Formats: sequence, C-alpha cells, structure tokens
Amino acid sequence: MKKFFGVLTILLLISFVISSCDKEEIDTTTPPEVYDFVAGTHPPNVSDTIVKTPGAEIIVDFKARSMNDGRLDAYHIEIHDHPESGNPEDEYKIIDELFDNDAFFKGLRNASVHKHIGIPEEAPLGEYHVEVLVIDEYGNSTMVDTLLFLVEDTE
Repeated sequence: MKKFFGVLTILLLISFVISSCDKEEIDTTTPPEVYDFVAGTHPPNVSDTIVKTPGAEIIVDFKARSMNDGRLDAYHIEIHDHPESGNPEDEYKIIDELFDNDAFFKGLRNASVHKHIGIPEEAPLGEYHVEVLVIDEYGNSTMVDTLLFLVEDTE
C-alpha cells in the first residue's frame, strides 16, 4: 500500500510539473526598440543645424522593432521650438502628428521610417526639439529625441 501511494504521489508531482510548464507566457510588456534615429538632413550627412530657407525640409529617419510578442502599431512625430517664455502654450510646432495608419509600419515586427517634413516660412529661428514616439499593439511605447537648430541662410 505504501508503494502504491508513493507511486501515486510521484505521478501526481510529474503531472503537476508538466502541466505548469505547458504554455509559455506571452510577453506583452516589453516596449518597442527605436534605433538608427537621426533628424536633420539626409543621412549620412546628418547635421544638427538646418539652414532655414523657403521649402527647406527636416528629414526624420529611424527604425523600430517590436521586442515583445506583438506588432508595431503607430508612431508620433513632434518638432517644436523652445520659446523664451518657457510656456508650452507659446511653442511653435512644425509637426505634431500621429501616424496610426501607415501601411509600412502598422502590424509589422520591424519597420523603417523616412519622413520629409517641410519647414514653414514663418517658423521662428532657434532651437527645436525633435521627438519620435513608437507604440506597439499592447500600448507600450518608447520615445527618442534630439535637438536641431534653424538658422538664417548665409548665402
């Protein structure tokens, strides 16, 4: 009888171990990775100084990849200045846009983005903050940023 209970105990332990290791946990919390991020002119000649001329562009370039079991969902690009007042309401925004239907991004595990953003003629000269936020399908996000400067054309 002792042998029977011993064997039964071992069998129950083995079945518990097997059933608890059965399924892998799905990762829904690891945020996406953003890499090779540059803003300014065309890579590889990226500059943190943009000469402001009518029709000039800011190039925003980056790659993103999902680091969990989900897919990339959207990205947001914002380029704003730093007003002397320090008041966020006085910021001049060149762009503040959510790209949530980009067929070359949404639903992919890896994506590359290359955007040409026109600088309006009325944009004030000075320091600008370039921010890129990448969001995955679980709502996790990663932000990268850099500074660039708009200066008068000297030619």
